[in-house]
Amino acid sequence: MKNKFTLESWRKLGWKAPFWELLRFYCSLRGNEQKDFLKELSAPKKGESKWWELLNLNDDAAKLVISYCSQREQLLQDALAALRTEEEAKAFCRSESIEWKVTKTQSKDHHQSSKTLIATVGTIAERVCKNFDETLDTDPTRRCVWCIDNHLHVTARNLDGAIPTLRDPYVVWEIKEYWGKTSGGSKMSDAVYECHLVGREIREFEEKSQHKISHIVFLDGKEQWNARKSDLARFIDLHNQGLIDHLFIGRTIESDWEAVLTDLLKARKDC
Repeated sequence: MKNKFTLESWRKLGWKAPFWELLRFYCSLRGNEQKDFLKELSAPKKGESKWWELLNLNDDAAKLVISYCSQREQLLQDALAALRTEEEAKAFCRSESIEWKVTKTQSKDHHQSSKTLIATVGTIAERVCKNFDETLDTDPTRRCVWCIDNHLHVTARNLDGAIPTLRDPYVVWEIKEYWGKTSGGSKMSDAVYECHLVGREIREFEEKSQHKISHIVFLDGKEQWNARKSDLARFIDLHNQGLIDHLFIGRTIESDWEAVLTDLLKARKDC
């Protein structure tokens, strides 16, 4: 099943392609610098541009950046439109008879966020795994560990789900839901870095072990992700770079997660 935030031609570049480092440079620019950068790439006066010499650019690289950023902007708008409010997430849980927990804080003035996304992802995964007589862990308290043909890898942090267990899983996922009424914050950037690290280490381990691992990320929270559009866009980049295999945002979790996981488990059983 095709992911709504996938640009297949860019994924074919591979996660190690130099293009992704150039894109990260673009993302590091602030404010009008990004607009100026794209403007200079579109109609460069190479003798007057600091970017061409600094980055050792050529016409092909410039065209790639311009093309990707244009397509990326459309995917970002699609992602923003897919995000749900907390009440919408709760409404879906009620419609599916999914029970959720609440993140409790000591401060009564702090928003007590629901864990509706965690509950939704876990409940759907349990349903699919039951159909395939497969085990899973939807509340890991330890890190994932792979030891295959003398190749060892331990995740840098605890993840949010694994199939079939935390030992040698072939499907793992991370969940980033933020329902606070504030405008987000550094935690959103931290979420990008965490998923980037996990994805990169998984890809490196795959190359050594020849063992395929599906790295899946779930995002939701309309108010806070709307306030951190640059971080949301970076998740789209990580997905198209290939460091995230499947990216689910807001309502796409309701419509697509079950079908994608079913396909993954069916392919595994058919091997």
